Amino acid sequence: MKPEVTIVIATYNSQKTLPLVLDSIKKQTYPRSRIEILLIDGGSSDSTLALGRKYHCRMKRNPRTEPVYAKYLGYVNAKGKYIMYLDHDEVIENKDDLTRKVQVLGSDERVKMVVGSGYKNPKGYPFINDYVNDFGDPLSLFMDHLSRNSLFFMNTMRRRYRLVSENRTFAIFSFTPEGVLPPFELVQGGSMLNLIYLKKQFPKIIKKYELIPHLFFMLCLKSPYLAVIKNSPLIHYSSETFEKYLKKISWRIKNNIYHVKTMGKTGFAGREGFQPGWRKYKKYFFLPYAFSVIFPLFDSIYLVATRDNFAYLLHIPLCIFTSTLIIYHSLLKFLGKSPQLKNYDESKVIGNK
Repeated sequence: MKPEVTIVIATYNSQKTLPLVLDSIKKQTYPRSRIEILLIDGGSSDSTLALGRKYHCRMKRNPRTEPVYAKYLGYVNAKGKYIMYLDHDEVIENKDDLTRKVQVLGSDERVKMVVGSGYKNPKGYPFINDYVNDFGDPLSLFMDHLSRNSLFFMNTMRRRYRLVSENRTFAIFSFTPEGVLPPFELVQGGSMLNLIYLKKQFPKIIKKYELIPHLFFMLCLKSPYLAVIKNSPLIHYSSETFEKYLKKISWRIKNNIYHVKTMGKTGFAGREGFQPGWRKYKKYFFLPYAFSVIFPLFDSIYLVATRDNFAYLLHIPLCIFTSTLIIYHSLLKFLGKSPQLKNYDESKVIGNK
């Protein structure tokens, strides 16, 4: 009998994209009887829960709304041997995606984590969605320059990291613990992990939810092998509008400045602890990089040339916007100000538990 796979999806008023996500799971060649879909909902007021019932999902309540805690609850409550994380706006394109990921995990004992081949922009979605799928945000581009665009992701991995083995369906890469690791958050993007191995090797996760986004770095300390499935991207419906994207940047900055000991630990601030010591100083060069204009311009020209899209020139004002917010909130913190900790779209206070 094939091993059971639990697919964890954090939801909150997700009625627009959730049917697309659930339909893509329904179309998988992996036996439906061996797939558990676990929705962790943060209090949706639309038809999200009704959709979950329609698709026979198991549902759990997320009292904190924000997605990292939802993914932690998914980790705690998953029943499968393998756990796979999808966001509520990530649609699986390849119908053999689950089958291939399970095959890799079952055939090579070294491999405890598998990812897909990057992101694709949905047809008709605005440019900013391309930018998100490529690098996430300006600071991430500056720090890592690792594209998750499905057209560039695999080639970038081949250039930067040691290729251990490869066949027509997947490639396996190895990382050295003392090296600079790619900034993978395995609680999104269709990543699949060996849950039994995780719970055995890292029992502290049950009590420290902030470790969940850093599973990749933790696993690399034990078994530094990552499999990448070929020709299996996700169609990512990330940012419908430029305004929503700017709010996401603001939310991330606030967490990493004001809430370093809580939500900040789940993001950039927490990720620093798993990287070489010298890396923590690179972030201080982002402000001069951004305000120089010339260096963001060089990156923009490269992106325009390789993506054939002049909209990547927006990288320059996005850098300035991000840097300005960093300075602004750093000054407010210096003056003793601290806004409340809120969920991802800043519509709800979530507290610090």
